[in-house]
Amino acid sequence: MARRMFRIGTWLALAAAVLTAALTVTTAVLGVLALTGPVTYPVDVRLGPLHFRDTVVVRVANVSPVCQTVDLRASDPKHQRGDGSFCYPLFQEGAGQDVREGVVHQDTDVRPTDVLLSGEVQLTTSGGWNSWVAAQVVRKVVVGTVITMWLLLMWRLLAAAAGGDAFTARSVRLLRALGWLTVAAALLAPALDHLTSIYAVQSVHFAQYGPPFLDVVGSRGYPGGINVVQVALGGVVLLVAEIFRHGAAIEDERRLTV
Repeated sequence: MARRMFRIGTWLALAAAVLTAALTVTTAVLGVLALTGPVTYPVDVRLGPLHFRDTVVVRVANVSPVCQTVDLRASDPKHQRGDGSFCYPLFQEGAGQDVREGVVHQDTDVRPTDVLLSGEVQLTTSGGWNSWVAAQVVRKVVVGTVITMWLLLMWRLLAAAAGGDAFTARSVRLLRALGWLTVAAALLAPALDHLTSIYAVQSVHFAQYGPPFLDVVGSRGYPGGINVVQVALGGVVLLVAEIFRHGAAIEDERRLTV
């Protein structure tokens, strides 16, 4: 039963690796076409029931205060701060409202004070070279390549387990490669994010007028951009590799004894 499950996992890992590799190659080809002119973003490719969509986006965020007082008699109740700046007229209903002479006040133990909005802005290109678009294509291809390599390592590891060769030097090497790849991807991701960010390439700029203001989110950089959970996962895989190494040594001793 265990070997059967390993075989199923082997085929699933191989299928996922092939699919990821195909998507990565498609992304690279469409990126080259977009940078040379024949194709523009967003890209929609349909082959029968299959649908592939590729876009270029920038992450944006907005942090704005919540109005603590709103004059219901004002023609535009959204601008209620004393300095004339923008705030969201968001109030807790019921006991959270205190209305006096047409003016609503926040009056509760739990009240909203700030609003954080985040999301993506999808961009449209007209075709031709743009350094920031090229950086985004490179970033997607690098990420897709790393994921494909990870899946291929998992495929070979599961294939070894399905063949009854789990506690061997080969399995130990595969586990170590899997662990180090996981750790390296987590540590290098902030650098890749920074080098391909809109602030690093500086070929695309945005200006906006009037509230609410949206800030373009750049790279988080080090150390905030490191995925600690991913690093820990890689460390666990490396620890398991050492356990397998010990098991492989015991297996070799057993075979020599027999």
